[in-house]
Amino acid sequence: MVHICIRSEMNCMLGVAVALLIKFGSCITDDNDTKYPIAALVLARGGSKGIPLKNIVEIQPNQTLLARALDTIQHSDVFSSIWVSTDHEQIAAEASRHGAEVFARSTMHAQDHSTSLEATREFLDSHPEIEHFALIQCTSPLLRADYLVQAAQQIRSCIDNAMGMPSCTFSVVRSYKLRWWEDAKSGLLRAINFDPMARPRRQDWQGELVETGMFYFSDRRLIMEMGSFQNELCTVVEVDELDALEIDDVKDLKLARILIGME
Repeated sequence: MVHICIRSEMNCMLGVAVALLIKFGSCITDDNDTKYPIAALVLARGGSKGIPLKNIVEIQPNQTLLARALDTIQHSDVFSSIWVSTDHEQIAAEASRHGAEVFARSTMHAQDHSTSLEATREFLDSHPEIEHFALIQCTSPLLRADYLVQAAQQIRSCIDNAMGMPSCTFSVVRSYKLRWWEDAKSGLLRAINFDPMARPRRQDWQGELVETGMFYFSDRRLIMEMGSFQNELCTVVEVDELDALEIDDVKDLKLARILIGME
């Protein structure tokens, strides 16, 4: 279960089931830029299949996906450093042109089966000075600077209240979709998140929080010691449903270009 810290004048609750400890604290916005520097990290390997070199495809004239993400990251003004981890020369050159530092991602961690967790661990292994970081997905083209600002404020505030426990913040969209599970053998259906005999009205329930993959602000210890970007101390930043678009294929790219052209 994710415990959500709600920004308010009162101390927000942090619930941690760790041995006998239950901590309730508050996430209040606080400017801890110097005290808690955060490095921005974009993973951009060159081997994408659906759209070749997807990370540097143009999302609008003279602007690639990577360039758009880096411009947004810089505009947020909440990061102590900005890195692009890549195994491809063209991507590295694009990153440098837009003010990012380049980390040479190894071939081992740039395969189709490689995970974001493995690539992030490789980066952190080479940068032991980085305690807090934000993994930002450049294939989320509708990323906004204010989302990053909110996430940075939340994680910095929660670090102060977490009694030494790793803190984290990630992007979600709130969904009100009613979901079903189909048994592969029998074909029978089972409701997952509601009672079919008492269907909820949208206004009568809080819906579900669905990860967007847009960004994960996290603590070094979560990756290196626990093998995860998240824990029960995570807070979330809710993003607009349209902003949650993620580019996986040509159809997504076309839709993103339309939406960006309408901005």
